[in-house]
Amino acid sequence: MSRAVSVGILVAILAVPSASSAQTAQPFSIQLSGLGVRLTGAPADDLKFGGGGELQLRWNPSAFSIGIGGQTTVHELDNVTVTYRGAFIEPRLILGTLGNSVALYGSGRLMSLSATVTFGVIEREIDGWALSGGGGLLIRLGGRVNGDLGVTAGKEFYNGNAADGLTVVSRIGLAVGLG
Repeated sequence: MSRAVSVGILVAILAVPSASSAQTAQPFSIQLSGLGVRLTGAPADDLKFGGGGELQLRWNPSAFSIGIGGQTTVHELDNVTVTYRGAFIEPRLILGTLGNSVALYGSGRLMSLSATVTFGVIEREIDGWALSGGGGLLIRLGGRVNGDLGVTAGKEFYNGNAADGLTVVSRIGLAVGLG
């Protein structure tokens, strides 16, 4: 993890601050992303990695934007399937640019979370919430389209208690400006 932090700091130092007016040229955008999720800590260590997706609507008034959306991921181990679903709010800030087509951002996320554990025909649902932060790169692909490569790490809370370990989410997505 320290290597990723070092690379992030290096990119931030090299980034030239910009007066970027918006994350897309339009005031609103819709983003669809594929997710890869690594859960750590007992008993999640055995689940290892899961995939899924998210859909969000973003308001982009300036270098600061706010997204609201939902995500789902599925994790399997032998005869057990764990499906995570959640609704979230995500503020994001452009920290600088690399040339005219790449921007470095930092973000945070607060999410209402539901985990459904299925073992054969038995199903149990656990509700909670999660808090995470991270960052990534926005890559301009056209006048209305940006690519998004990002990573966040965070904690999940169930019944008021923090779950063991961290949840690390990698994201690759497309944002399309609306309006």
